[in-house]
This record gives sequence, C-alpha cells and structure tokens, in this order.
Amino acid sequence: MSSPFFSIIIPTYGAESFVAECLESLRRQTFPDFEILVLDGGSTDKTVEVVSRLAPAFVGRLSLRSEKDAGVFAAMNKGIRLARGQWLYFLGSDDRLHQPDTLRCVKEFISRQSSGDLVYGDVILRSDTSRYAGAFDLDRLLFEKNICHQAIFYRRTVFEKIGDYNLRYRIWADWDLNIRCFQHPAFVCHHLDLIVAHYNDTRGVSIAGDPELQKRLPVFIKKDDRLIKILQRKAGEFFRKFIQT
Repeated sequence: MSSPFFSIIIPTYGAESFVAECLESLRRQTFPDFEILVLDGGSTDKTVEVVSRLAPAFVGRLSLRSEKDAGVFAAMNKGIRLARGQWLYFLGSDDRLHQPDTLRCVKEFISRQSSGDLVYGDVILRSDTSRYAGAFDLDRLLFEKNICHQAIFYRRTVFEKIGDYNLRYRIWADWDLNIRCFQHPAFVCHHLDLIVAHYNDTRGVSIAGDPELQKRLPVFIKKDDRLIKILQRKAGEFFRKFIQT
C-alpha cells in the first residue's frame, strides 16, 4: 500500500459537539490523498459514536483509536508513530480547514519547493476572527509568539531527526518542537501566504501558560550562538533608543 501524501492527526476528548464540523471540513477537500488518525483519550460522551458514524464517508481513510492517554501531546505522539503519510498535520477537534481546496494548495506549494521540512501558513482566530499570520524566524518564535500547530505541515522525517513532542511541557510542547525545528541547521522552513485553518483559541490547553517551558527558554538561548547574537542586537537597539530619548 502506497503512503498517502498527508497524515492528518486529530486528538479528541469530549468532542461530541464539534468534531463533526472538523471532519466535515476534511470530507470536503478536493485533494483526496490523505489519511485521518483520530486519537481519542477515552471520551465518556458520544465522541467515538460521532466519529464512527462519519468514518464511512472517508472510505477507509479514517482510523479511530480510543483509550486513556496522558493528554493531547501524548495523543499527537501516538499519531506520529501510527502515521503513514509523507507530511504530518495536527488539527484540533474543534478546529477546521479553511476552504475545500486547502490541502490541494498546500500540496501544490510543497511540490514547487526544491527542499523543505516544515511548511506553515496562517489561521483565523475564532475569538476575534483576526488573521494570525506572517513569516517566522527564530527571533520571532522565541521572543514574540508561537506558530499555531493548526497552520503547520511537518515532513515526517522531522520527527525522526529531532524526536516527538516533549511531554515535559504539558501546555506548550508544540512551541518547544517549533523552536527545535527552527534551531536545526539543516531544516528548511517555508511560509505559505494561505489561510490553512480556523483555530478555536477560546478553549483547550494552549490558552494557558506553561511555566516549565518558560523556565527552560534561557537554556535554548545558551545552546545557540545565533540566539546570543540576537539578544546582543536587541540589547543594542534598546540602549540606542534609550540614549536618543
């Protein structure tokens, strides 16, 4: 059996009221070369029933596992191990792809690149319908904000080279992963000017802070000469502005 182009990994728990909308956004995709892995954390509501009812629409491309796990990133790690696709994408059960041609546009963009390990676009935030957008570099990633994982497609070899989500970080393991990707000297990251998904930023673990990652950020800096230079540059910019005022 040939590998699908995309593996779409969806962790769920207590998602009976919104997972159908998420799956419908996938059913409508005009690019069909993908598999869906739904990793449920042992929901006690009707999440499994809803997913099972919708699964036939994907004609064997959707698989469902339901068992207790250690949280959303543990489920995503399980998805990494089970995935067969060339590129991995993580979608929240309360999120949805933006348009029916989203996967086709991403696939065409990837095909035009001579190299690439991580491709990311933009998302629409549910809280205020704003576009969370723009190109990132290590500077912006460390000192401003993270890239929403609903916007990112990872080549599967990324995880073979740098490992899975670090479960030490219960809230921001995706931020830690992205920092490691952008720090990797051989990885090529591309920004695609495209709205990939609608991200529900009003609920879920990511709206909270992660003290463990915040505590570890200085360690990232100490290990990377580029970050030390960034800090030196920022300090110089600050003092120049201070002197001018």
